[in-house]
Amino acid sequence: MLFFYSVLQLVYVVLLAPLVAGVFNKLVEIFQSRNGPPLLQPYYDLFKLFGKQSVVPGSASGMFQIVPYITFTLYLFLTLVLPIITGFPLTFGPVVDFIGGGLIFGAIAVLKKIAALDSRNNYSHLGVSRAASIGALAEPILVLIFITFGVITHTNNPYVVNNVLQSSSHWYLSLIHWFVVLAFFMVLIIETGKLPVESHSNNELGMIDQAIEMEYSGAELALLKWGSYIKQFLLASVFLNDFLVPFFVPTKPSIPAVLVYCIVHLVKLMALMSVFAAIESTISKYRLFKNFEYIAVAFSFAFLAIIVFYTTGGNL
Repeated sequence: MLFFYSVLQLVYVVLLAPLVAGVFNKLVEIFQSRNGPPLLQPYYDLFKLFGKQSVVPGSASGMFQIVPYITFTLYLFLTLVLPIITGFPLTFGPVVDFIGGGLIFGAIAVLKKIAALDSRNNYSHLGVSRAASIGALAEPILVLIFITFGVITHTNNPYVVNNVLQSSSHWYLSLIHWFVVLAFFMVLIIETGKLPVESHSNNELGMIDQAIEMEYSGAELALLKWGSYIKQFLLASVFLNDFLVPFFVPTKPSIPAVLVYCIVHLVKLMALMSVFAAIESTISKYRLFKNFEYIAVAFSFAFLAIIVFYTTGGNL
C-alpha cells in the first residue's frame, strides 16, 4: 500500500510543479498591474521545448547532454523520500534524512555547474561563478538548520520532525523553532531563484540560473526547467510541512485523508507563492554584492537558534 502512496506523491509533484510556477508568475504580473502569461504557460513551454531539436555546442563533451537527464532523475527520487502529502514514511522514505536530501540537492547543483562550464560559454561561466559564490555561503546555513532540528527532535528524519512539531506545541511555539523558520525562509528564497538580485531575463547584471541554462535547447532545456519547477515544489513543501505549518499532514495511511491533504497542501503552496510574488514585486533588486549581507542575516537567525537552545536548555 505504501508503494501506491509513493506513486501518488510522484505523480502529484511532477504534474503540479509547473502549475505552481505558473501561479507564481501570474501573481507577480498581477502585483505589477500587468496581464502576463496564462497560468498554464509553463506547460505550454515544456510541450514546445520537447518538440524542438536539441543543439549542442561543438566544444561540449557528452556530459553536457546527459546532465539534464541525471538531474531530473535525482529530482524524481527526492519526490519519493520527502514528506509532501504524507506524514508517514513511504516506501523509500527511510533511505535518506535531511542531510542526505541536502547532499542530493547539492549534487544536482554541482552537476549543473559542471555542465554549464563544459559549454565554454562566457555567460554560463558567469552564472556558475555567481551561483557558486552564493551557494558556498547558503548551503552551510541549511546544514546548520538541519542540525538544529536534529538537536530538537533527536533525529534528522523529516517525517519524525513533522510528527514532533504536530504533536508538541512547546517546540512549535519555541523561539528556537521560529529562528530556524526565518533562516530557512531566507535560504528558500535563495534556493528557489527568488533572490533579490536575480533576474530571469537575459540581463547580464542579474542572471544566475538563466545563465547556467543558456546553451541548452530542446528536450534538455525542458528537463532543466521542469526540474527547477520540481525543486521549487519540493523545497517549498518541506518548508511548509516540516517548518512553518506542519499541521493537517496525515500521519497514518488513509486514502481519503491523503487526497484531502493534497488539496490543503496546494492551498498552502499558493499562499506561499503569494508571499514570494509580493516580495518579488515590492522589494527593489539589490546590487550583487549586497546579497552576501542578506545571507549573513539568514546565518544569524540559524546561529541564534543554536545559542538560544544551549543557553536556555530548550525552554524558549
